[in-house]
Amino acid sequence: MRRIKKCLVLLVFVPVFLSGCVDSLGLKQKNSNVEFVRGIVSKDDSQFTITPCYSQERRRLDDPRGLLKKHFSGYTGSTGLPTYMEVKAEQGVDLVWRIDDVMVAGGGSKMCHVNLSNIRFRAQGGNPPWLADVLPGSVRVQSYETLRTLNFPIDSFDGTQGVWESSLKGVKGQSYSLRLEIRDQPCTDALNIWYRWSTSMDLSGNTFQGCARQGDLTNRALLGRYSNLLTDNEAFVVLDILPENMVSMLLDYRNGQALIVMQGTWQWKSNDKLIIHFTQQDGRKQESVLLLRRAYSGEFVQEGFSSEFGRAGISLKRSE
Repeated sequence: MRRIKKCLVLLVFVPVFLSGCVDSLGLKQKNSNVEFVRGIVSKDDSQFTITPCYSQERRRLDDPRGLLKKHFSGYTGSTGLPTYMEVKAEQGVDLVWRIDDVMVAGGGSKMCHVNLSNIRFRAQGGNPPWLADVLPGSVRVQSYETLRTLNFPIDSFDGTQGVWESSLKGVKGQSYSLRLEIRDQPCTDALNIWYRWSTSMDLSGNTFQGCARQGDLTNRALLGRYSNLLTDNEAFVVLDILPENMVSMLLDYRNGQALIVMQGTWQWKSNDKLIIHFTQQDGRKQESVLLLRRAYSGEFVQEGFSSEFGRAGISLKRSE
C-alpha cells in the first residue's frame, strides 16, 4: 500500500511542476481564433477603431474588458489623439474585432515601420541605454555607452520561464556572463510608451532595467486571408498566409473547371516583398513561385511573371 501511495503522489506532483515552468509569459493562445493586430487606434465618441499598419481601412473594435479605454486615455490624456497599439483580438460578426489583450500602447504611425525581423523578443532600457535581442540561437546584447555588441549562445529550449542565462569569452580572454529575465509585469519607457512586459538584465554583475516586447512583428501581422476584387475575365483568388510560414491558395478561373488548391511556403523580405513558393497543386507535387509587393495601401501586387496569372498580375487585399 505504501508503494502505491507514493506513486500517486508522484503522478500528481509532476504535472503541477511542469505547468509552472512552461509559458510564463502567456504566449500560448487559449483561443486559437485570437490574432495579432498592430496599427493606429482612434476613438470617435465611444467607439474605438484601428487602422492596421500598411492599410487604409478602419476596423471597429469591441473592448468588453476596458483595456483600450485604459491604455488609450493613459497615453493620450485629454487630447484623444490616435495612438499606435499592438493587440491580440478575435474577429466577431460584422468585421468587429474583440480585444483580448494589449501588448504595446503608445507612439505614432512611425512605429509601424519597426519590424524586428527574426527577433523573438526585444528588451531595452535607458540610463544608460542598452538593448538585448533574443534570437533563435543567441542573445545579442548592445551597450550604447561602451559601443560594444556581445552575442551569447543559447539553446532552443532556453527561456521557457522567461529567463536566459549564458556566458561568453571575448577575443582577449575576457569573460562575460548574462542573465536576462522578461516578466509579465507592465512597464512604461522614457517615451511614455506602455509595454505589457518588463525586463531586467545582469551583465557580468552590472544590472539593467527596462521594458520588453515580442518581435517578428511583420511576420506575425501578415497572417490572415487575402483575396482579389473580381473583374471581367479574371480568376478569383483566395490566399491564406498561415503560421509556420505555410501558405494555401484557392484558385477559381471561373471557366467551369474544378477549383485548384495550391500549397507551399512563404517568406517575407525586408524590401516589402513576399515570396511564395508553391510545392503542391491539388495534392500533387508541382512547383512555382509567386512574387508579391506590398503597396502603400497594404494590398499585395504581383511582380514579374507568374505561371498562374501570367504578366497581367493580381492585387490581393485582406478579406476578413
